[in-house]
Amino acid sequence: MLNNEQEEKLVQILIDRINALNEDILTIIGNRIKQIGELTPTQVHQIQQMLMYDTDINTIVQKLAEITNMNVNDIYNMFEYSAKTNQDFAKQFYKARGISYIPYVQNKALKEQIRAIAKITAKEYANISRTSAIGYTVKDLKGNLVFKDISSTYKDIIDKAILNAGQGKTTYQQEMRNVIKQIGQSGLKTLDYESGRSMRLDSAIRMNTLGGLRKLNNQIQEQFGEEFDSDGVEISVHTAPSEDHAEVQGHQFSNKEFEKLQETGIAKDYNGEIIDIHYKGNYRPISEYNCYHRPFRIVLGISKPLYTKEQLEKIKEKNNDGFDFDGKHYTMYQGTQLQRLIERRIREQKDIQILAKSSGDKELTLQAQTKITQLTTKYKQLCNINGLPNQLKTRASVVGYKRINVAKM
Repeated sequence: MLNNEQEEKLVQILIDRINALNEDILTIIGNRIKQIGELTPTQVHQIQQMLMYDTDINTIVQKLAEITNMNVNDIYNMFEYSAKTNQDFAKQFYKARGISYIPYVQNKALKEQIRAIAKITAKEYANISRTSAIGYTVKDLKGNLVFKDISSTYKDIIDKAILNAGQGKTTYQQEMRNVIKQIGQSGLKTLDYESGRSMRLDSAIRMNTLGGLRKLNNQIQEQFGEEFDSDGVEISVHTAPSEDHAEVQGHQFSNKEFEKLQETGIAKDYNGEIIDIHYKGNYRPISEYNCYHRPFRIVLGISKPLYTKEQLEKIKEKNNDGFDFDGKHYTMYQGTQLQRLIERRIREQKDIQILAKSSGDKELTLQAQTKITQLTTKYKQLCNINGLPNQLKTRASVVGYKRINVAKM
């Protein structure tokens, strides 16, 4: 059965491809900005003939289609792999019950079930990554941030570059820097047309795919549990749980009590201990509303808990004790939220650096690199203090980013 870290690694394959597309878009835009900035005033009026808008946009659309096809195929592959690992975990319970099972390679019904769930996830992926749904948030004429698709964003930037190309180098550079910073701070986004809200495309893909995997795991666990006559569940364990689910992780529940926990937020675990997952008057069911805990089906009395009571207490104490950083106190869970914030800031600056470098703006490239270095140092210090894993190579990764040697600039 895959843990959260293993699932993250699988999903990162999809995100790396999207990051590569983002780099291509940034490089195309940066190259055009540089090209226009090098024109003399007398050449500006000829720019429409020199630039091939449709060619650039078609290149981006074609690459997006290629990436979408690869990622959709990999969604099916990772869902199949996850189902296999679930069955491997369940084998011990079939054996304990003296019940035979159909191996995955021969289980047509299970394969159809997996493909059905994967199909839904793949369709959602295709929707959030379609050409009209991805773009950037930029300022309109009134200074308000608005979402614009890639084609509109590209054309607006080129038109602005043309408009300012004859205004002098200083004016042109300043205007283009504003554009570059806006694009970098935005990141490649996807728009939800129903709500009108946009979010970073890599974050949307992570949420969509991990959500699909959790749904698959829950359904497969339910099915296997019925087959080997599971009479209970055990809740997975995180080293930095959120406040509301810190008490419940690692505990075993009968099926009846787990249903009660999900419906009311209060239940007795297998040892008779009352577990309450209410927090500030509300409660979240396990594995819902951005909860990464999962219930896995077991046979009570046969399945030994993965963590002892003493180990769970130590995890809880460490989380509550937390740590001090930059003059503030954090729980371990709050530390993970601070990690996510710094990771987003690093990604933003890496996007700015790629765009600034391709546009020929050495000063802005240097500024972005300096901020990346400062943020990376802060992130490493945070990880050293709280002991949480350094995830810069995955969550702050931007394909195409290359560290600049400041001394040689």
